Amino acid sequence: MPIKTPFDSIIPLPKEVLARLKNATAEELKILIYFFANPDSSVADAAKETGLTVAAVESAFAFWRGAGIFEEGTEKKKAVANDTSAYRNYDSATLSDAIEKDTDFSMVCRIAGEKLEKQLNKNDYSSLFYLYDFVRMPPSVICGIIEDCCANEKRSLQYIYKQAIALYDDGIDTYEKFEAYLARKEAINSNIGRLRKLLGMGDRALTSKEKKMFDCWFGEWNFPFEMVSSAYEKTVDSTGKLSTTYMNGILRRWHDSGLTSLADVEANDAGRSAGQETSFAGDEFIEAALSRGFDD
Repeated sequence: MPIKTPFDSIIPLPKEVLARLKNATAEELKILIYFFANPDSSVADAAKETGLTVAAVESAFAFWRGAGIFEEGTEKKKAVANDTSAYRNYDSATLSDAIEKDTDFSMVCRIAGEKLEKQLNKNDYSSLFYLYDFVRMPPSVICGIIEDCCANEKRSLQYIYKQAIALYDDGIDTYEKFEAYLARKEAINSNIGRLRKLLGMGDRALTSKEKKMFDCWFGEWNFPFEMVSSAYEKTVDSTGKLSTTYMNGILRRWHDSGLTSLADVEANDAGRSAGQETSFAGDEFIEAALSRGFDD
């Protein structure tokens, strides 16, 4: 007699699957069932639940997609996480096999060990393999990030891992993009160095507020050094002293007005009518600047 099963416990599969059973492996069948039961799950979720590697899950998924069982769909950027503890299901055998047989991953591990000057442990290998196997970050980019972090005395693999994830989330997924990122970072650091000299800061460490401001001016707002220097001169002319908060108010106003160069600022000032004030009065301007963040 037939067994009656509640509808919500049934996993429906299309009949087209029957034509592929002969050539499907056990892993491919496992992934077929998993994704039909959990259509909104990620590759990482499937790897965790089935005990397969991420690479094996993606390979099995590709098999069914090629068979027309899984729809091609719109390609989406793979979601990654800073805390991969839930996804690190790489066992020692998998890691050892990858190190022995995959020359690219072996190179990544060798460079990591050399730059960090330590013997990597299983968690270290798992973090690197997650970047390589799941994120699909090119080995050259992983190695470049390791070298860049170590050059800046950041020798924690956990820090390096988080940097890699942050860069990936920012769209840096090729070595060409990574080189552009390094060039931009170098330019920002150069401008910050020039600004420190202009402001007479010497070799002291920046405060957290100063670092946030400088990164914003040269990084987020992408101002050339000349604009920031001009804001400094206007600040001293108006207040008689250095006030980074006052400078920030000037630069924020320029940013909000869409001014991106010193020529824009000069043209904007020249276009004002003779009766208009070109800036807030001292105390009023500082108060407005303070109200918008980066408080002294």
